[in-house]
Amino acid sequence: MAEFQWDTITIGTVSCILWYGGLFVFTAGFFVDKFGGSGTCVISMMMCGVLTILHPIILKFDYFGFLMCRFITGFFLNLFCASTSEVYSRWFPKKERTTLIAIGCDGANVGTTIAFPLFGFIAAEWGWQMVFYVSGIISIFISLLCFTIVRDRPSQDGWISEAELSYILDETDNASRNKMSHPYKKILCSGPLYAVCFGKFTLEWLTTILTACLPLYVKDFTGGNTDEIGLLSSIPTVAQIFMFPIAGLLLDRWKNTTFIQLTLMHKITVGIAYLVSSLLFAIVVLSSDFTTSMIVFVLIQIITSDVPVVIEPIVVCLSPNDSSVVSGLSKFLGCIAKIVSRTCVGFLTLNHSTQEWNNCFLLTTGILIIGTVVFILFGSSEAQAWSSSDQERERLVKIKYRGKPSAT
Repeated sequence: MAEFQWDTITIGTVSCILWYGGLFVFTAGFFVDKFGGSGTCVISMMMCGVLTILHPIILKFDYFGFLMCRFITGFFLNLFCASTSEVYSRWFPKKERTTLIAIGCDGANVGTTIAFPLFGFIAAEWGWQMVFYVSGIISIFISLLCFTIVRDRPSQDGWISEAELSYILDETDNASRNKMSHPYKKILCSGPLYAVCFGKFTLEWLTTILTACLPLYVKDFTGGNTDEIGLLSSIPTVAQIFMFPIAGLLLDRWKNTTFIQLTLMHKITVGIAYLVSSLLFAIVVLSSDFTTSMIVFVLIQIITSDVPVVIEPIVVCLSPNDSSVVSGLSKFLGCIAKIVSRTCVGFLTLNHSTQEWNNCFLLTTGILIIGTVVFILFGSSEAQAWSSSDQERERLVKIKYRGKPSAT
């Protein structure tokens, strides 16, 4: 017997409230300016861990207090995601940026793949509360590990060599934060930025359907127990673990060995991925078979594995020194996509029927087509005219190695 008798609308509310908190992620620029990219990441992870542990405790006493806890957790979760762009812009050289961001983003796939079956097993054996306790402790541990290892800038790292520091600073943008003011008005009036944000909206909608909503789909079709649902739900994500680094490596190789414009390359990549995915969702609707659907979901995850590898670097490319602000805006629209998609699934699957799920997939198909058109017509991967300039590479190298012997 379930401890809480929740219908699909209540489940949708509990899921969506996490992303309502993320709507305030547009403040990421303020936090990054105050604490730095790595500092904001550490604070966000620590707060997520503490709040996650508090989830089951608060739920025992007050449902609305539980929702508020979820709301605050959502803010820090999305703040972490936005602040990683700042770290990427400082540490990842342009020639290798796509590959390295792909490896960084792949951590989410690894975590999801491990979490679904592991937490399904934990919930079945020791109760649902242990899922929150275990994941919260893991988050706190990793935040402490990052606090001792990760530095905001290459020039602050005591382990880096002079040659490596010079190479990174030459291939990245490391302007001084305390001397920088963000051109907010120009950022908010940028057409290419909104095109990229809508591409992010489309990506997050697709991700929500294939990850957050997939366990509900599996449960409706199989009626399996918790650990079986977790195992089946992780299958599509497994494919992306291997595809992310490969996609990043291939895109970097394509970028560095061809004369094709970077913007055109990204439009081709995203356009093909979204349009093919829309056709595959149509196959799911026509077949209405669970096995066929799971195979198609795996194919979609493989085909779209290059989209995050394109979208995340674009956020950095538009304005490297304003990446926290740009990323915050893109994550804001991404949270709206998660809220709307999860809410739509809740209202469209009240009876848990095949036709209701097909309506969800048809809606996703339409979103993919619209996202493709907007991104192709208005998207750009080039640094914008409002992008903050960087004139400090040589100064940072001199500060780092003042009075030290040169590397041989």
